[in-house]
Amino acid sequence: MQIVSIDLFIVPKESVEEFLEQSFIVQGFIKTVPGFIEGFAYEKTNGDIEYNYMTTAVWESEAAFQNAGRAIGAEFQRRGFNPQALFERLRVKRIRSEYTRSAY
Repeated sequence: MQIVSIDLFIVPKESVEEFLEQSFIVQGFIKTVPGFIEGFAYEKTNGDIEYNYMTTAVWESEAAFQNAGRAIGAEFQRRGFNPQALFERLRVKRIRSEYTRSAY
């Protein structure tokens, strides 16, 4: 069964540029991880929810998802990148969740 990781972000206006730059770098790496199927980044254009950015990543299986977590963590360590520190500095709030996916 496929696993979908969905992240919702509240990004202050003054932090958008750096947030998007860093997101693009991370997404570029994620696309190279074995088991990755597809991913999308969304920017809110209308609506009542305060979250203004969302990303999705679809993984072929639970095992691929778990391996991806380790690979991404290792890449962050290699680069000296700490996403939590970045979010704190930019005042970004994030909610992360995982779902199974099936066609309907």
